[in-house]
Amino acid sequence: MLSKLVRAVLAAAIAFGATASEAARVAPMIVEVQPSGRGAIARVELTNPDARTFPVEAQMMRGEISDTGELTLTPADDDFLVFPAQAVVQPNSQQVFRVQYVGDPALDHSELYYLAIRQVPVDMSVAQNQVQVVVNFNVLVNVIPDGAVANPEMVSAHPATRNDAAGIEVQIANRGNRYFNAGTLEWRIAGTGADGQAYAQTIPPNEIIRSVGVGVVAPGRTRTFFVPTQRPLADAPIQVTLNVPSGSGS
Repeated sequence: MLSKLVRAVLAAAIAFGATASEAARVAPMIVEVQPSGRGAIARVELTNPDARTFPVEAQMMRGEISDTGELTLTPADDDFLVFPAQAVVQPNSQQVFRVQYVGDPALDHSELYYLAIRQVPVDMSVAQNQVQVVVNFNVLVNVIPDGAVANPEMVSAHPATRNDAAGIEVQIANRGNRYFNAGTLEWRIAGTGADGQAYAQTIPPNEIIRSVGVGVVAPGRTRTFFVPTQRPLADAPIQVTLNVPSGSGS
């Protein structure tokens, strides 16, 4: 099951009688910018596949993620320029949003923001027998200074059960000065099964993301994740390693 954070990052879509795939979409959902220079600018494209106009408003928000993945957003108008702040996307067309970081250029660690794109509901006559779909998107925007590096470290890991599924609960800290996405890395788990036999499992990114979502871990923060295992583990030392590709900076 996707975490609350991932549901926010991928898109929070409230649909009545329609699916999210029938609504607008944005790309990319995760962008990185630099604190200054040409790299401080990013572009996000919203596509409206509908036959009706799609009025939206955009605002930059600072994001804070709790240990359990709860996302708190606060306005960050002083740190970014967003253009356009409001737009009416024509049917079967695209709208590009330009975001530029104008905050502190001398960052010593990466900062976490979101571009919140909200559809503006349109008043419809009671006599109109129509379904209105309201879609909101939160695009993850990371401001990363040169040379910043993530440093994942396992704090604790122990057997756990969630929704009748056996697994482990893992707390991971980021000792570096750059964010990383735990759900886009390869996980290696080693321990002892409840049957007393040695246990080893390697989970590729395309599988781990189903359990932990994108799994953003900001610098100096910790996150707790539940990961299903192939069989129950014993309450004994469990080793969890995140495989961060060399040279990736993440």
